[in-house]
Amino acid sequence: MRTLAITLLALLLLGGSSAAQTNNCIVCHSEIRVDYLESAHAPVGVTCVDCHGGDPATLDYQAAHAESSTPKRERIPQLCASCHADPIKMKPYGLRIDQYAEYQTSEHGKAFAAGDLNVAICTDCHTSHRVMSRFEPRSSVHPENLLQTCARCHADPDLMGQYGLRTDTLDGFRQGVHGRALQKGNPRAPTCATCHGLHGSTLLKADDIVTVCGTCHIAERQQFDKGPHRAALAKGCVSCHQDHRILPAQSDLFDTVCAQCHNSETTAHSLGERLKTLLSESQSALLEAEAVLKQAEAMAFDVSGYRSRLHEAQTSFLQARTVQHALDETRLAELTRRAHAIANDIRGEAHSLQTAVQIRWLGLTLVWGYLILVVIVIYLYRQARL
Repeated sequence: MRTLAITLLALLLLGGSSAAQTNNCIVCHSEIRVDYLESAHAPVGVTCVDCHGGDPATLDYQAAHAESSTPKRERIPQLCASCHADPIKMKPYGLRIDQYAEYQTSEHGKAFAAGDLNVAICTDCHTSHRVMSRFEPRSSVHPENLLQTCARCHADPDLMGQYGLRTDTLDGFRQGVHGRALQKGNPRAPTCATCHGLHGSTLLKADDIVTVCGTCHIAERQQFDKGPHRAALAKGCVSCHQDHRILPAQSDLFDTVCAQCHNSETTAHSLGERLKTLLSESQSALLEAEAVLKQAEAMAFDVSGYRSRLHEAQTSFLQARTVQHALDETRLAELTRRAHAIANDIRGEAHSLQTAVQIRWLGLTLVWGYLILVVIVIYLYRQARL
């Protein structure tokens, strides 16, 4: 009778899933049932016994647990690798088989191999049972969730204090341009793994920073390599833009960052001021041209031709912002003046259109005013004759 009741309960909990009917573990371990069934493992037939052992076909407690165990922490990376490093097992799913090898080269993996069980292992990032693809929005390693996953350790002052590591990197990242872009849902925004690596995560050395940043900011890296800062700044990009709280490339950087190395009496400071002026004036002209075009659109003008020219000016301005990394004043002046000139032309022509319409409205208003006045005069004249 007891066995029948357990069997009926098992059928009810398993909800008729053919994949789950052979896995009676989740009848009793119901606290992990939802996590397991939502995982990437459940649909492909990876069950509890593949990691824990035991007999999933029986509902007898003793028989089910006869050869089962909870994997010890020091065995988990190798346990995961027994499948994920097997080319035969991974080939049907198109998954990489070098994650464990990369992990062993990482700061986490090397410390773990040395006996430090506090460092991150597979289950710390992917969880134990709710292991999901990084493309699944609910996954702990999805780009939008990865920051919080890393922060579980890297924002813990007690844990990081043991290694002398900062705990403000998450907050700083969220305040920077990369973090804000990620929070807005930009799929191309970088995460911790973009710069530090996935399974082979590591601290960036000073010599590597320009290379890593340059994988995305290719043009900026090329220009930076041409300029005098390449040899002068040991930490490259982060010397000006910071490391996690990435500062935007705005004109106030000249005031706040450049002054840290160049006082107001130096030629380098004077060069910075000239570059700042060129960029600021050009940007202001572009913003004014954009505002005028929006006004013209509101007046039902077709501004598509002006839009294409404004895009050309904006492209020149973006090129100038890239060239500033080489401190090439001649080239930057050429690009900003071109952008400035196009923006001024657009603004002038759009203003002319608006002025023409305003004149027409004024003329129309005067005509209607004259007609209304004539009607009033005629009306008064007729009233006087009666």
